[in-house]
Amino acid sequence: MKKMLILTLVTFLVISCSSEDDSSSVNPEDLFRVETSSVNNLGHQSATVFGRFGPTYIAGVSAYGICYGLSPEPTTAGPHTTETNISATSGVFYSNLISLSQNTTYYVRAYATNAEGTFYGEQITLTTLGQLFTNAGSVTDIDGNTYPSIIINNKQWMKENLNVSKYRNGDVIPEVTDPTQWEDLTTGAWCYYANETANGTTYGKLYNWYAVNDPRGLAPAGWHVATDQEWTALTTFLGGNTTVAGAKLRDTGALWAPESAIATNQSGFSALPSGRSFITVTPTGEDPFMFMGKVAYWWSSTQASSTSSYTLNVGFTNSITRSSIRFNAGLAVRCVKN
Repeated sequence: MKKMLILTLVTFLVISCSSEDDSSSVNPEDLFRVETSSVNNLGHQSATVFGRFGPTYIAGVSAYGICYGLSPEPTTAGPHTTETNISATSGVFYSNLISLSQNTTYYVRAYATNAEGTFYGEQITLTTLGQLFTNAGSVTDIDGNTYPSIIINNKQWMKENLNVSKYRNGDVIPEVTDPTQWEDLTTGAWCYYANETANGTTYGKLYNWYAVNDPRGLAPAGWHVATDQEWTALTTFLGGNTTVAGAKLRDTGALWAPESAIATNQSGFSALPSGRSFITVTPTGEDPFMFMGKVAYWWSSTQASSTSSYTLNVGFTNSITRSSIRFNAGLAVRCVKN
């Protein structure tokens, strides 16, 4: 009987110790698991990364998001996001990573922090898209002005606004500075914004549509004024008629209004706020030139009606507008290689 009692006691102690050892050896990661799910919306400088952890643990999590970097196994000690967008039912959350470098591989992984510490999901990699454009040499007009060019989406564009004063055959395009005379024109003409020659150096000339449409040719040999279809294809490639594409088109310099939205010029297009002139005869004392510093306007060669042509306009808020404007307006011109 005494031996039986001792054996029972020893067995109890062994089982108790075993239970305590099993309990203390449980890895918190076995109870709380973080997942790095997927990468969506991969762009040239941005990406959306999804993560997940069990929805039953949401109340105990103090922070969660995505860690990312150029070296493996990124942590919260380096670049990371902090989110609040988790789904209460699925435990899924996401982060929009921005200001990334183009054509670069990043290591990313989800993280979540609770009372036990910070837990990480499995590591995955993403590679941002490459540069949107390539430099493509230059083109010279009949006046001897030279324009750098770029290739965007398989189209070669001038990188600057046209500044020529003659048609391709050498005929002179008249400069017209009087608003009333300009309004009555049915033939080609140009002016500088505010009739200031210095503006031509920066912004190019402003042409009426009659100059754009003249059969003698406004663009250099082998080139043409951009069509409405080409403008649409360009903006669609860059993100559509949205502020995303607008930011990619706009130059990043100080010529845009101080209150302007942030521009990136990722397209290399270097759009400048050239403004417009002579939309119609203005009342006495009203400035016939408008929106320099705030809006870039370009003609297309595509007629919209018997009195107007399609244009593309990019504003200081990065807005993009396809509109139709009367032939007698003065707008900038960009050319595309044939």
